Amino acid sequence: MGKTEALAIVFDHDLLFADSFSALIERLELFRSVHPFSEERELVHFLVRHSDTPIYLFLDYYLKNKNGLPLINEARRLNKHMTIIVISAVTSPMAITNILSYNPHGFISKSSGFNTILECLTAIGRGQQYISTAINDIVSNTELTRKILFTARELEVLQHFAHGLSIIQTADRTHLSKHTIVAHRRKMMAKVKVNSITELLSYAREHELI
Repeated sequence: MGKTEALAIVFDHDLLFADSFSALIERLELFRSVHPFSEERELVHFLVRHSDTPIYLFLDYYLKNKNGLPLINEARRLNKHMTIIVISAVTSPMAITNILSYNPHGFISKSSGFNTILECLTAIGRGQQYISTAINDIVSNTELTRKILFTARELEVLQHFAHGLSIIQTADRTHLSKHTIVAHRRKMMAKVKVNSITELLSYAREHELI
Protein backbone atom coordinates (compact mmCIF):
# COMPACT_ATOMS: atom_id res chain seq x y z
CA MET A 1 0.00 0.00 0.00
CA GLY A 2 1.52 3.28 -1.10
CA LYS A 3 0.70 6.87 -0.21
CA THR A 4 -3.03 7.54 -0.70
CA GLU A 5 -5.41 10.47 -0.57
CA ALA A 6 -7.37 8.65 2.12
CA LEU A 7 -7.80 10.02 5.63
CA ALA A 8 -7.23 7.94 8.74
CA ILE A 9 -9.32 8.21 11.90
CA VAL A 10 -8.57 6.65 15.28
CA PHE A 11 -11.62 6.47 17.53
CA ASP A 12 -11.20 5.49 21.17
CA HIS A 13 -12.89 6.88 24.29
CA ASP A 14 -9.37 7.14 25.76
CA LEU A 15 -7.99 10.20 23.97
CA LEU A 16 -4.47 9.43 25.17
CA PHE A 17 -4.55 6.09 23.33
CA ALA A 18 -6.19 7.69 20.29
CA ASP A 19 -3.40 10.28 20.15
CA SER A 20 -0.58 7.75 20.60
CA PHE A 21 -2.04 5.31 18.07
CA SER A 22 -2.53 8.17 15.62
CA ALA A 23 1.13 9.09 15.99
CA LEU A 24 2.04 5.49 15.18
CA ILE A 25 -0.09 5.56 12.02
CA GLU A 26 1.40 8.90 10.97
CA ARG A 27 4.82 7.25 10.97
CA LEU A 28 3.61 5.02 8.15
CA GLU A 29 3.23 8.10 5.91
CA LEU A 30 0.41 6.39 4.00
CA PHE A 31 -2.45 8.81 4.63
CA ARG A 32 -3.13 12.42 3.74
CA SER A 33 -3.82 13.13 7.41
CA VAL A 34 -4.64 11.27 10.65
CA HIS A 35 -7.35 12.39 13.08
CA PRO A 36 -7.86 11.09 16.65
CA PHE A 37 -11.35 11.28 18.20
CA SER A 38 -12.76 10.26 21.57
CA GLU A 39 -16.30 11.69 21.27
CA GLU A 40 -18.87 10.04 19.03
CA ARG A 41 -20.60 13.29 18.14
CA GLU A 42 -17.35 14.78 16.84
CA LEU A 43 -16.64 11.64 14.85
CA VAL A 44 -20.08 11.67 13.21
CA HIS A 45 -19.73 15.35 12.29
CA PHE A 46 -16.35 14.66 10.71
CA LEU A 47 -17.75 11.73 8.70
CA VAL A 48 -20.64 13.85 7.46
CA ARG A 49 -18.23 16.59 6.31
CA HIS A 50 -16.08 14.03 4.50
CA SER A 51 -18.78 11.73 3.14
CA ASP A 52 -17.11 11.48 -0.28
CA THR A 53 -13.56 10.99 0.98
CA PRO A 54 -11.94 7.55 1.37
CA ILE A 55 -11.47 6.99 5.11
CA TYR A 56 -9.74 4.30 7.15
CA LEU A 57 -11.43 4.08 10.54
CA PHE A 58 -9.44 2.44 13.34
CA LEU A 59 -12.16 1.70 15.87
CA ASP A 60 -11.79 0.39 19.41
CA TYR A 61 -14.26 -2.31 20.46
CA TYR A 62 -14.56 -1.16 24.07
CA LEU A 63 -16.07 2.32 24.25
CA LYS A 64 -17.57 4.24 27.14
CA ASN A 65 -20.57 2.24 28.45
CA LYS A 66 -20.89 0.25 25.21
CA ASN A 67 -18.94 -1.38 22.41
CA GLY A 68 -18.09 -0.01 19.01
CA LEU A 69 -20.08 -2.38 16.80
CA PRO A 70 -23.08 -0.07 16.15
CA LEU A 71 -20.60 2.59 15.00
CA ILE A 72 -19.49 0.29 12.20
CA ASN A 73 -22.94 0.39 10.62
CA GLU A 74 -23.23 4.13 11.25
CA ALA A 75 -19.82 4.85 9.70
CA ARG A 76 -20.65 2.78 6.63
CA ARG A 77 -23.97 4.59 6.27
CA LEU A 78 -22.29 8.01 6.43
CA ASN A 79 -19.38 7.18 4.13
CA LYS A 80 -19.56 4.71 1.26
CA HIS A 81 -15.74 4.70 0.96
CA MET A 82 -15.16 3.49 4.50
CA THR A 83 -12.51 0.96 5.49
CA ILE A 84 -13.09 -0.44 9.00
CA ILE A 85 -10.24 -1.76 11.14
CA VAL A 86 -11.18 -2.90 14.66
CA ILE A 87 -8.49 -2.45 17.30
CA SER A 88 -9.10 -4.10 20.64
CA ALA A 89 -7.83 -5.91 23.69
CA VAL A 90 -10.89 -8.18 23.61
CA THR A 91 -10.26 -11.78 24.69
CA SER A 92 -13.78 -13.25 24.64
CA PRO A 93 -14.09 -15.76 21.75
CA MET A 94 -17.78 -14.95 21.38
CA ALA A 95 -17.16 -11.22 21.26
CA ILE A 96 -14.44 -11.75 18.65
CA THR A 97 -16.70 -13.95 16.54
CA ASN A 98 -19.50 -11.38 16.69
CA ILE A 99 -17.08 -8.60 15.72
CA LEU A 100 -16.09 -10.68 12.69
CA SER A 101 -19.77 -11.02 11.76
CA TYR A 102 -19.63 -7.28 10.94
CA ASN A 103 -17.00 -8.08 8.30
CA PRO A 104 -14.41 -5.46 9.22
CA HIS A 105 -11.59 -5.08 6.71
CA GLY A 106 -9.09 -5.62 9.51
CA PHE A 107 -9.02 -6.75 13.14
CA ILE A 108 -5.87 -6.21 15.19
CA SER A 109 -4.88 -6.31 18.83
CA LYS A 110 -4.62 -3.01 20.67
CA SER A 111 -1.02 -3.88 21.45
CA SER A 112 -0.14 -4.24 17.76
CA GLY A 113 3.07 -2.58 16.72
CA PHE A 114 4.25 -0.79 13.60
CA ASN A 115 4.86 -3.96 11.56
CA THR A 116 1.45 -5.48 12.29
CA ILE A 117 -0.35 -2.29 11.31
CA LEU A 118 1.64 -2.08 8.08
CA GLU A 119 0.95 -5.76 7.35
CA CYS A 120 -2.76 -5.15 7.96
CA LEU A 121 -2.93 -2.16 5.62
CA THR A 122 -0.93 -3.98 2.95
CA ALA A 123 -3.34 -6.93 3.03
CA ILE A 124 -6.35 -4.62 2.83
CA GLY A 125 -4.73 -2.85 -0.10
CA ARG A 126 -4.63 -6.21 -1.87
CA GLY A 127 -8.35 -6.67 -1.22
CA GLN A 128 -7.88 -9.17 1.63
CA GLN A 129 -9.34 -9.18 5.12
CA TYR A 130 -6.63 -9.09 7.79
CA ILE A 131 -7.00 -10.73 11.20
CA SER A 132 -3.94 -10.47 13.44
CA THR A 133 -2.29 -13.59 14.80
CA ALA A 134 -3.24 -12.71 18.39
CA ILE A 135 -6.93 -12.50 17.47
CA ASN A 136 -6.83 -15.63 15.30
CA ASP A 137 -5.23 -17.65 18.08
CA ILE A 138 -8.12 -16.93 20.46
CA VAL A 139 -10.74 -17.98 17.94
CA SER A 140 -8.90 -21.04 16.61
CA ASN A 141 -8.47 -22.44 20.13
CA THR A 142 -12.19 -22.28 20.84
CA GLU A 143 -14.98 -24.67 19.94
CA LEU A 144 -17.07 -22.12 18.08
CA THR A 145 -19.80 -24.61 17.26
CA ARG A 146 -20.81 -24.29 20.91
CA LYS A 147 -21.04 -20.52 20.74
CA ILE A 148 -24.32 -18.72 20.25
CA LEU A 149 -23.93 -16.12 17.52
CA PHE A 150 -26.07 -13.03 17.20
CA THR A 151 -26.43 -11.26 13.88
CA ALA A 152 -25.07 -7.76 13.41
CA ARG A 153 -28.61 -6.37 13.52
CA GLU A 154 -29.42 -8.31 16.70
CA LEU A 155 -26.31 -6.91 18.38
CA GLU A 156 -27.33 -3.40 17.37
CA VAL A 157 -30.77 -3.90 18.91
CA LEU A 158 -29.17 -5.39 22.01
CA GLN A 159 -27.01 -2.28 22.43
CA HIS A 160 -30.11 -0.08 22.51
CA PHE A 161 -31.81 -2.33 25.07
CA ALA A 162 -28.65 -2.15 27.19
CA HIS A 163 -28.98 1.65 27.25
CA GLY A 164 -32.54 1.41 28.53
CA LEU A 165 -34.34 2.20 25.30
CA SER A 166 -37.88 0.90 24.89
CA ILE A 167 -39.05 -1.18 21.96
CA ILE A 168 -40.55 1.91 20.30
CA GLN A 169 -37.40 3.98 20.89
CA THR A 170 -35.22 1.17 19.53
CA ALA A 171 -37.45 0.89 16.46
CA ASP A 172 -37.04 4.62 15.88
CA ARG A 173 -33.24 4.49 16.24
CA THR A 174 -32.85 1.50 13.92
CA HIS A 175 -35.53 2.57 11.40
CA LEU A 176 -37.35 -0.73 11.92
CA SER A 177 -40.91 -1.50 12.95
CA LYS A 178 -41.67 -2.28 16.58
CA HIS A 179 -42.84 -5.73 15.47
CA THR A 180 -39.40 -6.40 13.96
CA ILE A 181 -37.71 -5.29 17.19
CA VAL A 182 -39.92 -7.66 19.19
CA ALA A 183 -39.04 -10.47 16.78
CA HIS A 184 -35.31 -9.76 17.17
CA ARG A 185 -35.65 -9.79 20.94
CA ARG A 186 -37.56 -13.08 20.87
CA LYS A 187 -34.96 -14.73 18.61
CA MET A 188 -32.05 -13.62 20.79
CA MET A 189 -33.74 -14.91 23.93
CA ALA A 190 -34.42 -18.24 22.22
CA LYS A 191 -30.79 -18.54 21.08
CA VAL A 192 -29.44 -18.31 24.61
CA LYS A 193 -32.45 -19.97 26.27
CA VAL A 194 -33.46 -17.14 28.61
CA ASN A 195 -36.91 -15.90 29.53
CA SER A 196 -36.48 -12.17 30.09
CA ILE A 197 -34.67 -9.16 28.71
CA THR A 198 -32.84 -8.85 32.03
CA GLU A 199 -31.42 -12.36 31.62
CA LEU A 200 -30.56 -11.62 27.99
CA LEU A 201 -28.61 -8.49 28.94
CA SER A 202 -26.86 -10.36 31.75
CA TYR A 203 -25.78 -13.04 29.26
CA ALA A 204 -24.57 -10.40 26.80
CA ARG A 205 -22.48 -8.62 29.46
CA GLU A 206 -20.98 -11.90 30.64
CA HIS A 207 -19.76 -12.63 27.11
CA GLU A 208 -18.57 -9.04 26.45
CA LEU A 209 -21.16 -8.41 23.76
CA ILE A 210 -22.32 -5.11 25.26
